[in-house]
Amino acid sequence: MARIINIEVEDSPRRNPPLVVGNQLSVTHRKGVALLVVLFVVMVIVVTSIGFLSKSDVELACGGNMELWTEMVYTSESGLEEARGLIMSPQEIGSEYWTGGAGRQIAGGDDYYDVRIVRDDSDPTDRCNYTIDCNSYRLQGGEKVGRNNVTAQLRLDPCIAYWVGTGDRMSRRITINGDMYCAGIVGTQATINGDVFAKSTISGAGIEGKSNQYVTEAPVDWPGIEISDYSPSYYLGVGSYSSENIGSSVHPIGTFNPSSANPGGIRYYTSNAELPGGVNITGMLAIGGDLRVSGVNVISAVKNFPALLVTGDLIIEPGGALEVNGLALAGGEVEISSDGGLLDIAGALFTKNGISETVVDSSGNGRGGVMASDIAWAPAGGYSGGGALDCDGLNDEVIDSQAGSYLNGLSAITVSVWVKSDVTSENRGILYSCQVTDVDSDLGIRYDKAGVYGGGVNGIKASLRATSGYTQIESSSNMQTTNWQHLALVWQSGSSLKLYINGVLNPLRYSSGAVSGVTTGVTKLILGSGAKRKFWDGLLDDLRIYNRVLDPNEIYPPVDGLSGLLTHWRLDEAGCDVDITAAPCKTALMTWSADGLAEKWEQVGGAFFRSIGRRE
Repeated sequence: MARIINIEVEDSPRRNPPLVVGNQLSVTHRKGVALLVVLFVVMVIVVTSIGFLSKSDVELACGGNMELWTEMVYTSESGLEEARGLIMSPQEIGSEYWTGGAGRQIAGGDDYYDVRIVRDDSDPTDRCNYTIDCNSYRLQGGEKVGRNNVTAQLRLDPCIAYWVGTGDRMSRRITINGDMYCAGIVGTQATINGDVFAKSTISGAGIEGKSNQYVTEAPVDWPGIEISDYSPSYYLGVGSYSSENIGSSVHPIGTFNPSSANPGGIRYYTSNAELPGGVNITGMLAIGGDLRVSGVNVISAVKNFPALLVTGDLIIEPGGALEVNGLALAGGEVEISSDGGLLDIAGALFTKNGISETVVDSSGNGRGGVMASDIAWAPAGGYSGGGALDCDGLNDEVIDSQAGSYLNGLSAITVSVWVKSDVTSENRGILYSCQVTDVDSDLGIRYDKAGVYGGGVNGIKASLRATSGYTQIESSSNMQTTNWQHLALVWQSGSSLKLYINGVLNPLRYSSGAVSGVTTGVTKLILGSGAKRKFWDGLLDDLRIYNRVLDPNEIYPPVDGLSGLLTHWRLDEAGCDVDITAAPCKTALMTWSADGLAEKWEQVGGAFFRSIGRRE
């Protein structure tokens, strides 16, 4: 018979008794709860472990993506830097500039980048901007993953379009599209669409960029090349090639191209030479002296060669035009006729002594003057309806530095000129013949505010030096005017100076007397300034100098075709035209030595990224 056993726990609250089947006691409620707790803890541990493992996988994946992203960004940046370097120095690139490439690598492995480069030619006067697209990626199983696409705007800067090895006063008829360097003082009225770097002060209008004064060194050095590097032979790698000797001081007319024996297309002459017009050279012209240019001529450089190398002066005569595509070098000065002279350069101009504009000598004796400052032309403002020089009263003058060779040693002389002053009651120089002495002791004419010796007021003074001494005269008072006025100085050995005003011999207030011998003391002829270094303010026209005394009817009005004419500046020109545009892809040089060593040069001093952005 089955028995029921009651089990009680003292001090415990009464509970329902456990169920007993037969003689077996059932599992207690306490043990069941414990088991559930254990199972719950195990479940929590398992779930937490699974979550931790899942999170670790995500973090590992993110870490891998970040590493890939970082490497692709670095690869893209390397592509941009490679493009920057090759655009600045394109000597070893077959084309004008590097246009890019596909499947490029920094090193081995699976990371690559593609580069595409386009020059921004939207502005034909600005050839220093480039657009660079770079796409980096990793190849995995033939698939490109981790792509990073960037686009950037690169600016070559500084890029020296015009380099001058001395101080320079620049005419308003000059336009520079690019940067400029000057090894002295810059005084400019030119249009300079770029920055100006100078070792001294910078003044004047027309500078669009920054004026960088007192720079210690040039952003770009003078090219270290000589005419001997190209004539009579030159090297490309270890190969030697022969230049072509022009054979005459006057270059033959025609079209000239490179050849297999002369791949640089180099033509040379070892002394002064002339381009007569109708010359079209693809290659380089090297002249060991001065080069005169008349007519229309074109020189286009072959890659890595200069276009023009002149050891002396580059002289562009009336109506002469020279178009240069590449680097032009002048060891002396660039002189351009105000009578239609034109110089157009796409590349760069490097000159030791600057650019000057010249006036024409109509006598046929070749005694033109150099405009030493920014004188304006008044093409329809002359007395006879032609042109005239328009001087601003500050520093405008025209100088013939060789005048001593034909103005000294004369036993008679006549000097005549048309003038129209913008001011009266002032000291203003018209003509002089040597350095400033503050004394009217040499050949000259000027407006004189107060005649010291004769007491004349607002008169005109003339002077001359002969071997026996110097003499000067003062006109009657109140002869200064703002109307057109013709002045003539006349002298013969043993007599006093004479001054004609509008064809009438002036009743002088003072004369220092006669002098004898021949003219002396002339070191240069200066038009627009005088003994006291006071510059003319107004118009100047039709300067004539004779080696004899002219009759009054020959003096006024001036007569053409008279004998004894030494020089004649009609001053009817309209001015020259100079345009220089920086084109760095045309100017990069590479010269080779006999043992195959290469030297590089470029007109670019630096480059910067104007913008870099992500491209989807």
